[in-house]
Amino acid sequence: MKNLLLVILFFLHFNSLVSQRYYDSNDLKYYIDFSTKYANLKFQDYKINGPLEEINSFSRNTFTLIKGDSIHWILQQSTKKNKYLSYIILKGDYKDVRKLARRESSMKKLEVLTSDRIFSGYFKDYFNFVDENEYEKINRDRLIGDYIKDAGLIGDYKIKIYRNNGVNYFNLDIEGIIMITRKEVIIETNLPTLTRFVGAYDADLNNDIGLINAGVISGRVFLNDKGLFSLYIDLEKKIGTLTTLFSDGKSEGADVNRRETTIFLIKE
Repeated sequence: MKNLLLVILFFLHFNSLVSQRYYDSNDLKYYIDFSTKYANLKFQDYKINGPLEEINSFSRNTFTLIKGDSIHWILQQSTKKNKYLSYIILKGDYKDVRKLARRESSMKKLEVLTSDRIFSGYFKDYFNFVDENEYEKINRDRLIGDYIKDAGLIGDYKIKIYRNNGVNYFNLDIEGIIMITRKEVIIETNLPTLTRFVGAYDADLNNDIGLINAGVISGRVFLNDKGLFSLYIDLEKKIGTLTTLFSDGKSEGADVNRRETTIFLIKE
């Protein structure tokens, strides 16, 4: 019984260590790991690869410090270790950086290279850390991009809208561009109902490689958890179709409340 308890405690401890590693969803090769106290990150033109520590300031804020050769990072934690409120990337002696985090002020002159406290914008716009489970899901989704590339669909294509939700636009100059990348589909047109569309690939919706090879790509509408899309594109016949499905989540038993279909011609 004692041995069994020790085994259970070991696995609980092991799992807690594993869950302390978070990945940058913008580029999954970058991460911050609280179990090994190490980070490998990139932000704009700055990269850092070094040990980390957590500092509680006198004002009861928590900061994650990452030590570099001469350039160091200070990240202010929110209520979660993988979510941050602000950042400072600065150059100087690391012991002075620790004092700055502890006191939230410094008598030493440190060279601030970039910070959200100087420039507009928020740190969360650039970093979105995800846990191991989210990492696996994103990795699978991005593998779809490799299949799309192998199918020869990656590229930018000028398009002309032919029909939209049953309305014929063939005689009008409703044009735009469709950009298929390894991560997402972006469509921009001068059609009022389709000025900009962004859809991210979802591995669960692309479980048939044969469909991808036939020009069918599916995913989720960006910034809309209840929106799905299916894109069919035929580069030989120079034609394509975008179908979007949306649910408002209010109608009981109804998975789809609104369907929109756009047919377009590929100009080049």
